[in-house]
Amino acid sequence: MKQNAVTLVAQISDEHVNRLKDLLTANKTAYTNALSTLGTVHYARWVVIDKHTLDSGEVFSAQLVFSSNFDGDPGQHIKDLAAKIGAIINEIYSLANGYNSNDPVGYLSSIRTKEAAFYQGSPGRTLGIIAQEKELHRELLDNIRSRNWGSMSAIQVHKALKEAILTKPEFAWAKNNIPFPRIKYVQLSLAILVIVLLLPIILPWVIWLQIFHENRDVPLGKTPNEIDPVHIEKMELDEDFHFQNQFSQVIDMKPGIMRLVTLNSFYAFARVLIKTLFVKGKLMDIPTIHFARWVQINNKKRMLFFSNFDGSWTQYLGDFIDKSGWGLTAIFSNAKYFPKSFMLISKGAYNQREFLAWARFTQIKTHIWYAADVTQSIKNINCNTLIRNAFPKDLNEEQAKQFLARI
Repeated sequence: MKQNAVTLVAQISDEHVNRLKDLLTANKTAYTNALSTLGTVHYARWVVIDKHTLDSGEVFSAQLVFSSNFDGDPGQHIKDLAAKIGAIINEIYSLANGYNSNDPVGYLSSIRTKEAAFYQGSPGRTLGIIAQEKELHRELLDNIRSRNWGSMSAIQVHKALKEAILTKPEFAWAKNNIPFPRIKYVQLSLAILVIVLLLPIILPWVIWLQIFHENRDVPLGKTPNEIDPVHIEKMELDEDFHFQNQFSQVIDMKPGIMRLVTLNSFYAFARVLIKTLFVKGKLMDIPTIHFARWVQINNKKRMLFFSNFDGSWTQYLGDFIDKSGWGLTAIFSNAKYFPKSFMLISKGAYNQREFLAWARFTQIKTHIWYAADVTQSIKNINCNTLIRNAFPKDLNEEQAKQFLARI
């Protein structure tokens, strides 16, 4: 079953903003418990974005954003929200502009905003599959720890585990493999070929941006120690309760059609890479991200970035800098106050101190964050699938050793 994303962006009147924030804060546990009853949601969040004025003077009203990562069809997911947690939807969205309690599905569908790019760290694995494979891993560990295997070979241990577990009715599903995503080399090669053919256009475009835009942009120019400590403390209050964490960011984009075209081009390339290359639990070689999305809002003049990841905030962004600073710079060099880049993919995020300060500066509070299972890393989830697929097979000695090593 396909994993999908839904992003709902509702407009909020000034007089309802504080009331809405108080409502979400007071009912955090009740709302997250309700989300668990849907049975399809991996992660979800509600965030309130305050009223905002661009440098140009344009004003955007406050907004309530709901995002979810789930199994199945987006239309059905919205229907499930209205049907299964309808009382909560009414309670929250009665404070939103234009809400119609007689047609919650129609209203939620009308405020859906399409993601510019959406990444999944375990594509194709439903909540049920992830839970089953976690239980199989636990059963394998229990069996291994329950006896002394002495001088048995890896093949013999593997065979004994199969005999002990696959005969149990509750693990009958483990006899069947599930497709593990593969890199799509043909589509990836075609995308690279298109880029090569477009280089005569791309290079002058990048040079023009560098000379006439980048050199005139003003970065934030601060270090983490220069960011408002009250803001940092507010963000840190919602971090490190579990091994997994969340990150919510709202960013003003640099004005102009050239910047918008550049950004949308990078989004298109990111979508191709996500579907063809980043299918094995690593986004630009970062193995800690469960889900991430980029969403354009406010007439594409602002951008939302939401992610669910393993480890600490500092470690997470440090991994981005070390392993894919060019990718960060490619997209976010089109954002205001980002550290100065060179030719769109150099410098920028590699200016670590200014980048971390910019990331904190643009971070917003996640008022409610739901995670179905905070105990597993994305590495665990993908490793469990490899274990499950190897388990029922007849393995040679080397394969059996690799199987046991994964346990």
